[in-house]
Amino acid sequence: MPLILPTPASFQMEEKKSKFIGHCAPVRSKDEALAFISEIRAEHKTANHNVFAYSVTEGNIIRFNDDGEPGGTAGMPVLNVYQKAGIIDFVCVVTRYFGGTLLGAGGLVRAYTKAAKGAMEAAGPEELVIITTHTVTCTYARLDQVKYNLNKWGIEVVEWVYTDQASATVRVREAQAEEFFTGLANLAVVC
Repeated sequence: MPLILPTPASFQMEEKKSKFIGHCAPVRSKDEALAFISEIRAEHKTANHNVFAYSVTEGNIIRFNDDGEPGGTAGMPVLNVYQKAGIIDFVCVVTRYFGGTLLGAGGLVRAYTKAAKGAMEAAGPEELVIITTHTVTCTYARLDQVKYNLNKWGIEVVEWVYTDQASATVRVREAQAEEFFTGLANLAVVC
């Protein structure tokens, strides 16, 4: 199951007198990702580099940029951190203030990877939970049994409406859906 970032976060570290600041955030669109990148660039306009990577599910967009660092030493390592973790719909910008010591290609990859990973871990990735809403209708003769089972299955009941039959609006997590629908079928209840 894919992971998402629940909140923006940042992480700061130093590597041979260069300061690296990883910034990450959840995004839903390319425009949100670009706005976040612009915001970080404006905040750190005196930085030597503002490397970025982002991925947006809608439109299957994946982009990264080394921002003047040697090719393949910055943007791609940042992107790899998030892809290997299974995170979707994210943007990460790693800002570098050069400290006067060259790090070499391997050192740059390690530093950008560490800053990106630190920001990701600070955000505390969470499992993506897909929830759908359904209406469950039953006779009054089955009402107690239906209420008991909805509670047993951990289904969130939003509202009950009582007319000639009882109807509940429920929210079902994707992981619960099979048990929910099978259980309702066994109870001969309409969904």
